[in-house]
Amino acid sequence: MLIIQSIIIFILSWPLWAAEDEQTAPADTTTPEASSEGTSDAPEQTQITPLVYVTPDKAKQRMAETLRHLKIFQRENEIIEMNGNNGPFAGLYLPENTGKPQGGILILHDIAQHAHWPNTVSPIREYLPDYGWNTLSIFFENYIQKPFSVIRPPAAPTPTDEAEPTREADSSPDVQASSVSNENITPDLAANAPEPPPPEQAAPADNPAADALDNIAGALDEVPDFNPAITPEILSQPAIPIEDVFIENMLLRVEDGLNKLNELGQYNLVVIANGYSANWAAKVLEKRLEGNKVGYALILIDAKSSEYPNIPLNDSLSKLDIPMLDIVTDHSAENVHSIKVRKGAMLRNQNKKYMQLLLPAVKPDLTQTNNMISRRIRGWLLTHAAGEEIAVKDKSKL
Repeated sequence: MLIIQSIIIFILSWPLWAAEDEQTAPADTTTPEASSEGTSDAPEQTQITPLVYVTPDKAKQRMAETLRHLKIFQRENEIIEMNGNNGPFAGLYLPENTGKPQGGILILHDIAQHAHWPNTVSPIREYLPDYGWNTLSIFFENYIQKPFSVIRPPAAPTPTDEAEPTREADSSPDVQASSVSNENITPDLAANAPEPPPPEQAAPADNPAADALDNIAGALDEVPDFNPAITPEILSQPAIPIEDVFIENMLLRVEDGLNKLNELGQYNLVVIANGYSANWAAKVLEKRLEGNKVGYALILIDAKSSEYPNIPLNDSLSKLDIPMLDIVTDHSAENVHSIKVRKGAMLRNQNKKYMQLLLPAVKPDLTQTNNMISRRIRGWLLTHAAGEEIAVKDKSKL
């Protein structure tokens, strides 16, 4: 009786439960058309472009900051723009302050420096104008970096290496089981097995376009040249190495500096090269001295031979028969050996105008212009490279 009563109560209360479920269930009012419109209005996914990494041009940054520094201190009149063979570039020029000009000095800074470097370049170019010298300090571009060694791709696998996985696959349990089951096939079953049908050969389709192309190709004696501008002679020419391009740009920059001093009326020229710039100074002077050996002098400050690109500095210096001062402030073991070799090369060539001077390292000082290097250079110039002012005839009046 209890079971029958519970069943009757459940049946009578069923409509009430169904109504509560309809009230609590969320109403889905979206139609198929509305859902399709919603998907069409969704924003499209944008393609993410890869990031491009740009290497900063540190040489241009140093030049820009140097020029900005001079403009802040109202010294923009020292900035001079020159039109070089590779485009315009900037330099810092100071005229002499005595009224008795001695000549022009071209100052070359070392790598990772600039034309107003406080340790050596700035004191020299600001100190020597008070003793009759016109100074011009130019900016160099970034120094070339030695490329990394090429990583070769792994060698292609040999046929024997490719065959080994197949042998391992043949030794799997499934293949062994199949081979065992084939042995149980009786000769009668093998004889009654149907032969596989022969492969169907596709009939050659008629292609009038292909026949026309075959006729045209047969009428031609040779394949036409689709790019006649690229000749075999051009392809056979080797590409210019980046080392040669870099050396050429450095030499042109030094040559442009000397030409600018000539335009300013200076023909008694002295080149002061610091660090690796000694390589470019020696090469340019070696070329210039082929026609005239008068009116040039060279001063080196901690000169270093370039290893990449390889430039034999001692060979170039030994060919210069001009007054030369070699100042050394780096007394490390490696540099002591190199300056000893350089002095020996100059003595073997009997260059009596060469002088090597050992000085202590100059401490960084932004205000001291008359440091030991500047004073020694002034004294040496007075004895070995001092010039005089002469009158130049005007050929237009002759």
